[in-house]
Amino acid sequence: MKRDGNTRADMGALVVDPTGGLSGDMFLGCLFALGADPKLVARDVATLPGLEPFRIVFGRIKRGGIVMHRARVEYEPSRHARTLREILEMIDGSPLDRRVRDLASGAFLLLGEAEGRIHGRPLEEVHFHEVGAVDSIVDIVGSMAALAHLGFPPIWHRPFRVGTGTVRIAHGELPLPAPATLELLAGRTVHFVDRPGEIVTPTGAVLMKTIAREIGEDRPVVPRRIVSAAGTRETGETPGMLRVIETAEAGPERTVAVVSTTIDDMNPEIYGWLREALAGAGALDVCLAPVMMKKDRPGVLVTVICEESARDRVVELLFRETTTLGVRVSREERVELERWGGTIETPFGDIAVKYARLPGGGVRCAPEYDACREAAGRSGAALLDVYRQACGVAKAATPAGKARRTAGGGARRAAPPAAKRANAGRARGKETKRR
Repeated sequence: MKRDGNTRADMGALVVDPTGGLSGDMFLGCLFALGADPKLVARDVATLPGLEPFRIVFGRIKRGGIVMHRARVEYEPSRHARTLREILEMIDGSPLDRRVRDLASGAFLLLGEAEGRIHGRPLEEVHFHEVGAVDSIVDIVGSMAALAHLGFPPIWHRPFRVGTGTVRIAHGELPLPAPATLELLAGRTVHFVDRPGEIVTPTGAVLMKTIAREIGEDRPVVPRRIVSAAGTRETGETPGMLRVIETAEAGPERTVAVVSTTIDDMNPEIYGWLREALAGAGALDVCLAPVMMKKDRPGVLVTVICEESARDRVVELLFRETTTLGVRVSREERVELERWGGTIETPFGDIAVKYARLPGGGVRCAPEYDACREAAGRSGAALLDVYRQACGVAKAATPAGKARRTAGGGARRAAPPAAKRANAGRARGKETKRR
C-alpha cells in the first residue's frame, strides 16, 4: 500500500480515552478526524479478496450538545459467518502494506484465541458472526490502514470502563461486559461502573490490545489536539463518545525509582543473598557492576530499579543488609513492551516461554533459561539443542506463526480452493462477537 499525501510524519503520540465508549467504528472515526482520508482507507480495505461491496460514510453529528465525528460502514448484510482462516486468507491475499496486514491478522488472531478460550475450541474451529461481518472487517483493517496513512504514531490508552446489563449476540443474551471483551482486556486496567449498556465492544478492545499500551490515570500529558467520535448509543445520560488526544510529547512512559550505592568493604559472598532479598522487596531489576573507588579500592556499584511504592522498602533493605552509609535515589522514565508468559510442548517436555509485543504489532519470544536447563537435565540432551527446539516452537506459537499455519502456509499464499472447502466443512462451531 503506497502512502499518499495525507501521511502525517509529524504526528505526536495518541492517547485514547475510552471513558465514554470504545468500538471499532468510533476509533476509525477518530482516525479520520485526525487526518486519515476515508476514501483512501476504503480503497485500501476494498482490496481484500472476497469482501462484499461497502462504503464508508464519514461526517459530523451532535450528541449531548457536542459536535463530534461519526464513521459508518454501509453494506448489504447477506454473508454467512466467516471462519478465522477465511479472514486471514483475505488479509494475506491483499496488496496492503505488510505492517497493515500483520497488525490486522494479529487482531483477528487475538479475537480467535479469546473466543477459543471462552468456548473451548481450537483456532481452526473458530467462526466469527458479528466480528466476521463486513463492518467489523472494515473497522479493524481500516483502522490499521488509517494508522499507516498517519505514519503509525505511538498509541496509548487510558484504563477501561465497562457497563452493566446484557447484550444479545449470535450465541444468545449474555451479560455485560461481553465475555470476549473481558477476555481481551486481560492484563489491562478495567473499572466496572454502574452504567447500563455496552461501553467497550470486542472490536474496540482488540484494537487497543493490538496497537496500544496503557497509560496510568495519574500520568500527565500535553494535549495538542483533541478529536471525538460518536457511537451508536444515543440514549442514556452518557451517549457513546470516544476521545483521542494527540499529545505534543513523544509519548508518556512509566516512571520508576532508581536506587544506587557503591560498596567497597563488604564480603562478596553476601551479594547473592542481597539480590534475592531485593527481588523479594519489589525490585524490578538489580545490577551489580565492578567500579574503582577512593584509594584505588575495588568496589561494587549496586543499582536497583523498582516501583515508586517499593522505594522505601528497597532503601531500608540496602541499609540493613549491606555496609553502605548512603544511597542515591532518582526517578526515571521506563519504556516497556507488553509482556506475558506461556508454556510450549517440545520433544524434551513442557518449557516455559516469555513473549513481548513489539510496537509494530509483532511478537518477540524467548524460552526461559531455567526451564531449558531442567529439560536438558531430564532428557540428557544438550542444552543448546533444547534451547533451539524451544525457540522454534515458541516462534510458531506467535500470532505471525499462527497466521501462517491457520492460513495454510507462507506469507500471502492462499490455500487452494479444495483445501478451503475442506477446511470450511470441518469447521463447525465457534462464533465470535459483536463489533
